[in-house]
Amino acid sequence: MTSFGYDPSPLHRLWRLLTADFSLGTWFSVPVRMYWAALIVMPLVFLRRVPSDSFGEAILMVAVCFIGLFAIIWTHEMGHIAAGWHYRIRSHKITLGPLGGLAHMNAPAETPKEELVIALAGPATHLIWLAVLWPIEWLMPDAAYYRTWYGFTVWYLVVTNQSLLLFNLVPIFPLDGGRALRAILSLRVHPNRATIWVANIGIGGGALLILMSLTRADVWSSIGMLIGIMCIMRSIDEKRMARHVMIYQRSHRTPWEVDPDAWQHGGSSYGGHSTEQQKPGWLAQRRAARAEKLAAAKRSDDQELEARVDAVLARVSKVGLTGLSADEKAILQRASQRRRGAS
Repeated sequence: MTSFGYDPSPLHRLWRLLTADFSLGTWFSVPVRMYWAALIVMPLVFLRRVPSDSFGEAILMVAVCFIGLFAIIWTHEMGHIAAGWHYRIRSHKITLGPLGGLAHMNAPAETPKEELVIALAGPATHLIWLAVLWPIEWLMPDAAYYRTWYGFTVWYLVVTNQSLLLFNLVPIFPLDGGRALRAILSLRVHPNRATIWVANIGIGGGALLILMSLTRADVWSSIGMLIGIMCIMRSIDEKRMARHVMIYQRSHRTPWEVDPDAWQHGGSSYGGHSTEQQKPGWLAQRRAARAEKLAAAKRSDDQELEARVDAVLARVSKVGLTGLSADEKAILQRASQRRRGAS
């Protein structure tokens, strides 16, 4: 018989332990926390993968892989945060887990441009890493590159940055590529419609990632499957939100809020009301420029004709109609025809 107090089972206690996190300190005014699951699982994953001739060397390389991976992930998240600072969006925490990191922003982006910059700022940090590592890799002798711990470190950091750069640009939620694609599409269509499009891509991409993971027989198969499931779940969440909440400028009342089905109308009109003028295409711009040029030429010709008519009328007052030359009579006839055409 137990008391009324809650007595969790050992399995529940283990789950709470794995989902708990601990502090890694505060860096650039942003607290950083790590899940215990990352601290427990990732070293075991690396231990099965690192090339080593001794246990001590294996431990050293596991430490290099673990510290290097989460240092790269931390800089990636700081790239998002730094871009958010530019738009006065703050972040109160970074969490690091076995499937990556997350910058906890205190507000969403209010425009497609803001989201595009913030989304791409994370992958851009990998280019900074590679700009430093590639010259070191090129200058390092082959013997040191393949057979020493510091050569392994350079190789690992290069491969990890290249892999994370390409992976994060995959256009599916919740990856940076998915948010960037949503922002680009939102420049031309309703952002909620763009979100639904990208969410559908994310569901398909997550399913494909799961199928690809099933073809592997190592630990990365499980990680890939978890990432695929996460992509599908987040894409479904984004799709559901797009049907009920305005994606950008949530703090401003828009016609979309009056018409919840506005995203179904397509185009750039929010509920049948255009909130901002759509930029014309290249062909329309050429046509408009040509029409303006022809109109300017016609105005100039009309002004010249009016001046010549005034001169002819001044001659009429002196010599009469019979005294006009053939050219002067042609000017009056031309002006008369133009007036009849205008009327």
